Amino acid sequence: MKRLILGATIAVATLFVACDNSPKFTIEGNITNADSAVLYLEKITNANPVVADSAVLDEKGAYKFRHTVPEVAQFYRLRLGKQSINLVIDTVAHIKCSSDATRFATDYTIEGSDDCSIMREVDMAGSRLKGIVNQALKSDSEALHQAATDSLKSYKERMSQLVLQAPASPVAYYILMQRVNGMPVFSTFDKSDNRIIAAAATAHEVYATDAPRTEILRNIALQGMAANRPAKQQTIEVDAEKVGEVNFVDIALYDLAGNLHKLSDLAADKKVVLLDFTAYALEYSPAYNIALNKIYETYRSKGLDIYQVSFDTDLNHWQTVADNLPWTCVHDADNIYSSLIPLYDIQSLPTCYIIVDNGNRFLRPTDVDDLKQKLAQIFN
Repeated sequence: MKRLILGATIAVATLFVACDNSPKFTIEGNITNADSAVLYLEKITNANPVVADSAVLDEKGAYKFRHTVPEVAQFYRLRLGKQSINLVIDTVAHIKCSSDATRFATDYTIEGSDDCSIMREVDMAGSRLKGIVNQALKSDSEALHQAATDSLKSYKERMSQLVLQAPASPVAYYILMQRVNGMPVFSTFDKSDNRIIAAAATAHEVYATDAPRTEILRNIALQGMAANRPAKQQTIEVDAEKVGEVNFVDIALYDLAGNLHKLSDLAADKKVVLLDFTAYALEYSPAYNIALNKIYETYRSKGLDIYQVSFDTDLNHWQTVADNLPWTCVHDADNIYSSLIPLYDIQSLPTCYIIVDNGNRFLRPTDVDDLKQKLAQIFN
């Protein structure tokens, strides 16, 4: 009887396998100089990458992965150690991807998918741009800074062309999500950039309605539209005795305890105020706040304070982070619809200003290094 049951179980299992006619995609190739190394196929999600498959490579470096085609376009990556090759799958495909372990992510070949070939172009161009930008950041050379500016312009022009060629494709989304040193290449706060984002969002709404990336693009495009609206005309009551004392737009917002904080009060009380616009939920935020804290500890005894405005949409997340910061943290409930965005010309986050001697000087640092340099000049 047990033999009969076992035989029936095997037969049923075999039947299920035989009936699995779901469409498959295949990724195979050779990775040289990678004997005994483990190659991973990982699915890219909004959280951490998830391992979908793996292969221990032999001296020939051959590998082959075969999986069911996802219902909507899915981003994957081949990872070898800390290097990775980005891919996208949205249909039956037979992709051949080969490389060498020493140059895995920078010198690979790919066949069988036009989208993956375009992603390779995007990644290679992004890598070159990052190198040029990093070189410029470490130098005072005006020529290098200009080269970085020109390279960024050329990169965005080429990427814009690729997006507009197929705005509903997953590759368009991939391009628009690119970052250099943690900062988005296409900024929703930049009018020209947001036109490209909006074009992709509109195409996705029509041709990729159910794709998760469609909602993301829609929200980003709407943020940009809101941020670029002209600020509403406001009637401001001015104390005649204080005319000329303050030459910046005042801000009055609440902290997590419900206390109102005016920027003008802090500026009048402190020698130097760092006005910082940010969003704690964004990827850069933890490292950025660590850098700010070091600056704060260095100069607080000399008269520095920080007035940090958050545009976070998740109030609980903002409260959790703000509760652990030592400076003035306030929240703008209007988020991306805030009138502060056009008033302070905020094109990307973070953006900060240095208010010196109640507004006698009003400086706009370009990055953390520039912020450090400007503060060193002020206090020393």
